[in-house]
Amino acid sequence: AARQVLAIKKPALKRKISAEDAEKRVLRRKSICKSEKEEAPALPDPCKDLPAIVISLERRPDRMAGCATRLTSHCPNLSFSLFKATDGKATPIPDAEVSRSWNTARNVVYQKRRAIRKSWDDLDSYQVRDLDLSPGERGFSSSHIRAWRHCLDNAGADGKRPLLVLEDDAAPTDQFVPILARALAELPSDADVLYLGYSQAAEWRREISPELVESEYVWTTVAYIIWPKGAQKLLNQLPVNEPVDNWMAGHAAAGDLKAFCVRPKIILQADAWNVNSDVAHSDEHYWGPNSDIAHSDALYWGPEHPEAQAARANGSLPPAAGSLVGGSCFWDIGSDESEDSEDM
Repeated sequence: AARQVLAIKKPALKRKISAEDAEKRVLRRKSICKSEKEEAPALPDPCKDLPAIVISLERRPDRMAGCATRLTSHCPNLSFSLFKATDGKATPIPDAEVSRSWNTARNVVYQKRRAIRKSWDDLDSYQVRDLDLSPGERGFSSSHIRAWRHCLDNAGADGKRPLLVLEDDAAPTDQFVPILARALAELPSDADVLYLGYSQAAEWRREISPELVESEYVWTTVAYIIWPKGAQKLLNQLPVNEPVDNWMAGHAAAGDLKAFCVRPKIILQADAWNVNSDVAHSDEHYWGPNSDIAHSDALYWGPEHPEAQAARANGSLPPAAGSLVGGSCFWDIGSDESEDSEDM
């Protein structure tokens, strides 16, 4: 019995830790975590193996020049080339590819959802209508359709090579390369589209990582990576019967397209969606009081065209419009339209 008593170990007494020792332990743990992060190997630059095209009208070399300057500055390893945009006023576009009119019902649903999310008091301004697509919008859609076909034609031996599609007002941020690398490292294998720039409408479907979310409905097509299977899905759904960004978002909302967004955005727009644009938006006249409409279709033929000069003379076109070369006005920064805390 005595041996049994000796064999029993008493519970070890817990040594009281002073506040100073506790603080030292916390600092030591933080130091270890920081060291591990610093020692983590840097991800390779995704731009080195990512083909890219810039959609731009041949008669607007000023816009292509500005875009090239910005891309070269912020992503020097990105190989990009001009992709001549379809001129909606000069090129016949089959109705089987792009419709001539559209109904705003679905888009209005998401306009209202964004307004509620942002606490905007303008719900009455979003009305369901049937609108004619402008020549610029139809040309815009045709340009993206051709980009999707280009993606398929250059998909590589395994048929999986993605394509970065940029519009000529794309303005990369300083963190373009590292954030894109982290987002791609976490991207699910079933992704069809990865938006690098966007305007958020609905809440995110889910968060994949700090740099990546799955989206339900976003606007703009200023910059996105598309995979061949995603391109094929979109081509299978033609015609485009809305502005192309709404149309793509609609297929994502319906679950036909797996769409993701980089967070925060790493491509901004060098000007607002309705300024210095070649594309008149068919719904711009009722976008709501939170949007300062300053767009004119007069720029369609270029800033020096008599139509643009006449529009400047009568005051319907801002004097500075048409002068985008390097791009210094980043409308997404500090704007309710895009880069606030809810859209990050």
